Amino acid sequence: MVFDHHVHLEHGPYSPHEYTEAWVAQYFDTAVRMDVTGIGVVEHAYRFTEARGLLPGQWALDRCRYSLETYHHRIRQITDKFPVALGLEVDFVPEQVAGIATYLAQYLWDFVLGSVHFLGEFGLDVREMDHYYAEWGQELVWRRYYETTIAAVESDLFDVITHPDLPKLFGHPKPPLEFLDPWYRRLADALNAHQVALEINTAGLRRPIEEIYPALRLLEWAHQAEVSITIGSDAHEPENVGIFFPEALLLAKRAGYRSALGFKHGERQSLPFE
Repeated sequence: MVFDHHVHLEHGPYSPHEYTEAWVAQYFDTAVRMDVTGIGVVEHAYRFTEARGLLPGQWALDRCRYSLETYHHRIRQITDKFPVALGLEVDFVPEQVAGIATYLAQYLWDFVLGSVHFLGEFGLDVREMDHYYAEWGQELVWRRYYETTIAAVESDLFDVITHPDLPKLFGHPKPPLEFLDPWYRRLADALNAHQVALEINTAGLRRPIEEIYPALRLLEWAHQAEVSITIGSDAHEPENVGIFFPEALLLAKRAGYRSALGFKHGERQSLPFE
């Protein structure tokens, strides 16, 4: 049993106010073909006007366009007819913990994904900001990334941490394992202490790096620390639901996992792979 817990509806012909039942049904048509039993619908929190100021910089401000209230109401109407958990993907900014908590408290969510896409105004996955990697250097990028990710875990705002080695996505050289391994272990220990799950995200296979997030070594530390996992495609189009899940399951099993988490009505469920 596999649940795709990271699915966006946003790249269709509709705004978040206008998602139609037919559009959502396309995602489930793919899910059936891919042997995926349900999906977790998430939207990027920064897309809603209520999120203004929670991310720094003009890039985020330009994308605050929609009403969270209208979106939440619309998706609840549609997803009542499908095996869906309704979540939200929220960018963590250490200075905005109180603001994020207020934002999340407006509505009930089945689960919340915590992501670190930005270090200050440096968007780690924004192509036009790629030059920061060379300007900062490998070790500073990765140290800042894991410091911020661990702070996200310790904030107790999130159920899951997504794509937990995101800075590798463009294929820039990573610091040596001797540098990364202590950060992997610190992250795994924090996840265990705060009962936050770690995501296996297959979108990296569609990125220049052509690797699943996270690296096997981080996943091994997570398993040793008894951290639960979720599996997500990070699909933004119907055709990517459940994509590369056989590879994700193989990676999970190599690290020692035999089940993943699912969320329904805000409660966690253990879903065995077989």
